Amino acid sequence: MTNLANPFQPAIDALEKDLADLERQGNALLTTINVLREKAGQPPRPPFGGGGGPMPGASDGAGATLSSIKHDTFFGKKMGTAARMYLEMRHETNGGTSPAKPKEILEALKTGGFVFNTKDDSIAIISLRNMLSKSSAMFQKLPNGTYGLVSWYPGAKKPKAQATAEEGDESDIGDAPDTEDIESEAPEVKVAS
Repeated sequence: MTNLANPFQPAIDALEKDLADLERQGNALLTTINVLREKAGQPPRPPFGGGGGPMPGASDGAGATLSSIKHDTFFGKKMGTAARMYLEMRHETNGGTSPAKPKEILEALKTGGFVFNTKDDSIAIISLRNMLSKSSAMFQKLPNGTYGLVSWYPGAKKPKAQATAEEGDESDIGDAPDTEDIESEAPEVKVAS
């Protein structure tokens, strides 16, 4: 039986859902715009639908929730790009930094359609952790084991071992010997007939 008191409720509900989807799409675009605005020294624009509060579907303090991520958000992306996008989503929905544990990032990427080329989640999490730790120019590991974006922590110092290793890696680029040099330095070996 139809609700005679409010026959418009089904239409209102459908339109509210459409509006929430459009707000999420707008906020995803704003994430990219705000990254560029930050680099330009401009203040960020607030997200649609509520002047800085979490997006619909976001939980208290947790940033972007799995329910606010579309099934194809990360499909076809590289792992580093997808992880950065997810952390930016958390940042935007939480109104500030919102680091995440690798397990949270893994679940979000899978929900968003990212395809891990691994047999199971235990191997995928190892792959994700390796990528996060090796991409120290983009991702910052915090003492509690969570990861955020380096841009969120401009005053953070790199550990000495990490800074030294990175400096050494940069200075070695382009200094690899040619194969001709290696062959000319190798001693001659005579084969007995």
